[in-house]
Amino acid sequence: MKKLFIGAIALSLAAAACKKTNGDDFLDKTDTGTIDREKTFADSALTMQFLNGVYRQLSFVYFLDNGLFGGGLWGYSDITDDSEMRWSGNVAQTAQAYNSATFSTGADFARIRADHWTNPYTCIRRVNIFLASIDQGPLSEGRKVLAKAEARFLRAYYYFHLLRTHGGIPLIGDRLYDLTDDFNLPRASFEECVAYIVKEMDEVAAILPLEQIGSEYGRPTRGAAMAVKAKTLFLAASPLFNGQNLGETAAQKAALGYASFDNERWKKAADALKAVMDLGIYELVEDNVTRPGNGFYTTFIQRKNKEQIFLIMQGNNKFVELYQLPVSRGGNTYSFPTQQLVDAFPMANGKMINEAGSGYNAAKPYEGRDPRFYLSILYNGAPWLLRTSNKKEPVWLYQFAPQDGLNTNANATRTGYLWRKMMDENAGGNYGVDANRCLPAIRYAEILLNYAEAMNEYGGAGSEVYNAVEMIRKRAGLNPYQLTSGLSKEAMRDVIRNERRVELAMEEGHRFFDLLRWKELDKKAAGEMYGMRLIKVNETTFTPERFVFETRTFRSPQMYFMPIPQQEINRAQALIQNPGW
Repeated sequence: MKKLFIGAIALSLAAAACKKTNGDDFLDKTDTGTIDREKTFADSALTMQFLNGVYRQLSFVYFLDNGLFGGGLWGYSDITDDSEMRWSGNVAQTAQAYNSATFSTGADFARIRADHWTNPYTCIRRVNIFLASIDQGPLSEGRKVLAKAEARFLRAYYYFHLLRTHGGIPLIGDRLYDLTDDFNLPRASFEECVAYIVKEMDEVAAILPLEQIGSEYGRPTRGAAMAVKAKTLFLAASPLFNGQNLGETAAQKAALGYASFDNERWKKAADALKAVMDLGIYELVEDNVTRPGNGFYTTFIQRKNKEQIFLIMQGNNKFVELYQLPVSRGGNTYSFPTQQLVDAFPMANGKMINEAGSGYNAAKPYEGRDPRFYLSILYNGAPWLLRTSNKKEPVWLYQFAPQDGLNTNANATRTGYLWRKMMDENAGGNYGVDANRCLPAIRYAEILLNYAEAMNEYGGAGSEVYNAVEMIRKRAGLNPYQLTSGLSKEAMRDVIRNERRVELAMEEGHRFFDLLRWKELDKKAAGEMYGMRLIKVNETTFTPERFVFETRTFRSPQMYFMPIPQQEINRAQALIQNPGW
């Protein structure tokens, strides 16, 4: 008998030992270690801990490498034109290596196989064990109903991630395979996978509550299920899948999208997104009184606010500060924004830097910018809390600046910039407060931007499109925030795409998945990548020089879809590989 996914789904019935957080959310429970199925589901606490183990693995679908379970932070943004990773010494971990598919192990490259194939299917298998076993236990009937809905949500969420990374994948359903079963399942079509996720989310949305409160906060809600359904339909309507198929054979074409374009798919996505908006329980966190864009800042350091639709829960932490801040602030500087991203931030008056009347000064490029720039990027001279003085001091990133500067050492910036998004201003990597922060998997700003894009692609730049985009710009603190009236569909498309870039930068791989679904990754992630070299003239004057820090190539269509691990194809000949692998 063939053993499909033997390494992924034929796991033991034990809940895997996972990294424990130090917060008070529902994930902060005593780890059960290795336990058997009968014992687990005869105990209500162990039953829910088994399900919590599935939640704990969600960070692997947020970051490209390692989740939050050790090692460096290799984020999806680092293989786009937004960012560059620090691991330049290891060819298997550079953006250039990923985009050109120069892996010695090919389709079995461990960092893709483990995080984006084995982990999702392991969690799907756990959900099926949970669903098959929960009725044997002592949980109340009401709690069982809700727990089953949560489990189905998580299963469909992992399928959504598999779909966006691999295209159509085998749909296991509720079945629990034994080692003697025939596992030789083919890949379901892209259309079948979309239909499955939509159906599952529709059904669990009817069961899940509008709000999770108390210690249950962070578990999926009705709005979260509706949002994942909407994101799935939004993905399906996008160019990569909606008639611009990259498949080379008939089987690949079925797995990687629809055979022909259908504009109504944009309408279906827009309707699903509007349904989330019409719930009336989500809104942008807005505060332009404390300072312009302060609502944008506080969104990311609060565990609970009305903008968060679905979070990957964490205890109080400093992990973003630890990974991303400079050495002088106790950080590890794993990732660096590019000049391309910096140039994408408009001016505070809402105009792009190359637009007439913007007021942009190339000699002083960081003055008068979109407030989100100052809340997302650490640039030369930007203030950050210094441990020794316990006050905010400039971070010096100019060329050869001591400790943190460009070209200073292997741990310093490679582009002239560092990240500051999602970080608490009162913390360093190893000092200061622990942020009350989780990973924002879906927030209301994304829903608004998705809706604007879907409506614009469906029917052009109508009032609904303007309203959604201007809500984002108003919260950002742009003044004026209004867009030019009478924009064409094409002009509005450019506006929306840029708003997505600056609003969602570094989050959940948005830039990576956006460039994929727009079929722009081969254009934007290839070629010359720019940074900013600042030459110090005196204590207050620096001469800016754009420079190329890396020239990248991109192997298309190969890198538009992750590979089905070759070891799985060897076990199951019904599986077909993605193009180029």
